[in-house]
Amino acid sequence: MSYFISSGGGTGSSAIDTVKVNQFRAGFTEAFQQTDVRLVDSFMMETQDSEYAYWDRIGLAEEMTEDTTRYGDNPQSEISFDRRRTQTRNYELGKYIEPKDLTRVLTDPTAPIISQMRYSGHRKMDDIVRDNIFGTAYAGKAGATPITFVTSTSGKITVGELSKGASNPITTAGNYTLTAGDVEGIDVAVDYNPGGVATNSGITLDKLKAIRYTMMRLEAISQEEVLDVWLGASQFEQLLGIDEVINSDYAIRKSLAEGNITTFMGFRFRHYERLLGSGTAGDPRQCIIAKKQGLVFSQAKTLSLDIWKDSGKKNIPYIYFALQADAVRMQGECVARLNCLD
Repeated sequence: MSYFISSGGGTGSSAIDTVKVNQFRAGFTEAFQQTDVRLVDSFMMETQDSEYAYWDRIGLAEEMTEDTTRYGDNPQSEISFDRRRTQTRNYELGKYIEPKDLTRVLTDPTAPIISQMRYSGHRKMDDIVRDNIFGTAYAGKAGATPITFVTSTSGKITVGELSKGASNPITTAGNYTLTAGDVEGIDVAVDYNPGGVATNSGITLDKLKAIRYTMMRLEAISQEEVLDVWLGASQFEQLLGIDEVINSDYAIRKSLAEGNITTFMGFRFRHYERLLGSGTAGDPRQCIIAKKQGLVFSQAKTLSLDIWKDSGKKNIPYIYFALQADAVRMQGECVARLNCLD
């Protein structure tokens, strides 16, 4: 028995083409991107119920003195107080879902669209931290006094006046430069090379040791404390080229077993590709080294989702994400900028 397929006029090999079908897979594949929150979870998170919020700080007590006077007056000392200010800003992202488009696709795109928009919100939260960790902090009773982050001096470890320490204060000497004024923080120059000619470089053991030594000298960290270090992909690659890091005799974990760096020399290495700077000599990558108390992330409105139908556009669905947040650096002594070439 023979079978004949009508081709509507086609003959030969073209006859079968009219009954071929296209097969489409259900679902969507996502673009590669940062999907989770990374920086935010490493710092203090607070709720804010007003446009401005003030976070109070207390300074050091004066040194005790010997009592050598009989029936003397009671001693009176001073302890400084100040505060930091956050001013929440509003961020939003919205998208219409056109019903006409839904009839043209096999899978309803609403759920994956919501996921993509949420990922954008996660990245924005991290960007708020990134932009404020080295940004201007506002202090004083009314939050009107700008406190800037120190800028590195070529070949040096630069420390701001407000972060110079008490027991063994930093001065402009040796590998250090102390910057006067309302300036705080620690900044290691891209060309820091102790004992040698200042040469631009990526991440090095000397730079890492300089930051750990400085924070311990300022008594911002204890000797057993592990610090988070946020690095780009280039810095991870550079670490894998340092013998002391990849050698199992030195490393806490055999880093090459997983092709990844975890902890070494009191640092916990974490990946964040959205660091400031392009990684060039004139615009080095600004890697972040900080402890939890270094920054407050304050939210008046957490990342939230609303979906409604817009009566002004034929009741088509509208997806809306909103975030109201800000961040402020709280303690310059436990925040360091590590400048690196890519």
